[in-house]
Amino acid sequence: MFKKEILKNNLRLITAHTKDTKTITVLVLVGVGSKYETKNISGISHFLEHMMFKGTKKRKDTLAISSELDSIGAEYNAFTGNEYTGYYVKADASHLELALDVVADMLLNSKFDSKEIEKEKGVVIEEINMYKDNPARQVSQNLESLIYGDQPAGWDIAGTRDTVTSFTRKDINGYFESHYTNENTIVCVAGNFEKKSIKEKVEKYFSNLRKGERLEKKKVLESQKEPKLGIEHKKTDQSHLVLAFRSFISVTDKKLMAESLLANILGGNMSSRLFINIREKQGLAYYIGAGTDSSADTGYFYIRAGVDNKRVQGAIKGILAEVKKVKQRGVTAAELKKAKEYFKGKTVMGIESSDELAEFLGFQEILKNEILTLEEVIKKIDAVSLAEVNKIAKEVFQNKNMNLALIGPFKDKKEFENILKIS
Repeated sequence: MFKKEILKNNLRLITAHTKDTKTITVLVLVGVGSKYETKNISGISHFLEHMMFKGTKKRKDTLAISSELDSIGAEYNAFTGNEYTGYYVKADASHLELALDVVADMLLNSKFDSKEIEKEKGVVIEEINMYKDNPARQVSQNLESLIYGDQPAGWDIAGTRDTVTSFTRKDINGYFESHYTNENTIVCVAGNFEKKSIKEKVEKYFSNLRKGERLEKKKVLESQKEPKLGIEHKKTDQSHLVLAFRSFISVTDKKLMAESLLANILGGNMSSRLFINIREKQGLAYYIGAGTDSSADTGYFYIRAGVDNKRVQGAIKGILAEVKKVKQRGVTAAELKKAKEYFKGKTVMGIESSDELAEFLGFQEILKNEILTLEEVIKKIDAVSLAEVNKIAKEVFQNKNMNLALIGPFKDKKEFENILKIS
């Protein structure tokens, strides 16, 4: 399904050839994100991602980059997470070399022009403002601030107005040279390419990537002994909440698959317990769902919902009742079987296109430093027992692990503090 190689310059290359597609995707992942930042440069990983599109020695500005990719109908973008930054181009398979050339040019030859830096500060600040005006999104950031507090894991990936406006070319260039190195970078190529020549082509474009080892980030500090509540008062037509439980289950933890299946049973689709009981039967929420958030050294189980302002307490009580029920009574064998088939189906469909396949392989490598094939993932899903899922529910769903972030027209915390409990 895939091949992993270490090139002469220690760059990791992952290739996945699929003949049943007419596209290719070039995805570059760099092992750096907001968890690698200090407070005075919070948001610099994300800002650096923006600056990669502002011109290189070969392509003088944003227009030169975008016009070249638009002229072949390519899809292209970039993204920043807590522990990685990614850049990709998806195009007709005949344009593989152009895709490699553009992405490599951005990573090796970006100019970081001072005038462009100043202009982009305004763009990023407007992006921050846009997110703050979207409570359904902002509440997730509020949750991480509540859980992790004043440390990188609790800071907004985009930074703050103050940090963004303070960035200098020296800051950006120094951060870039420290982290964008051969040891810290993965090139993933998926789709319909010539297998015999792909390694040679990647080496051609990425051979001059600067040398350097991957730098370690500070360990996330976690401490909680009782439920925590964070309310952002905002005049909204709908309240948005995230109820989360620290699980301490990282992306490499063997318990993650069982936790993911539990999340699917509780709120992973339109036939899940929460969707049926909270939305369909009681009409308490428009959107509601559950999931897991796991990184290299942290993890939590979350439930998200958008609720009528007048029925928020009822919705929280209803959600907690479902949590209590699954903790005390567990899930059934039939529910677990259905969740496994759902998970397997979504995994198979999720790698049908070249970009999804590149992400499937690349994210495993950047986060876990190992890659499981589709068949191996399916075996892991099938191997999860009913006892393991029910044990996770008892371990995770505890009062001391509970956190509630809420955005809506509320100021008094007491009315919510009194209902934040499960036995």
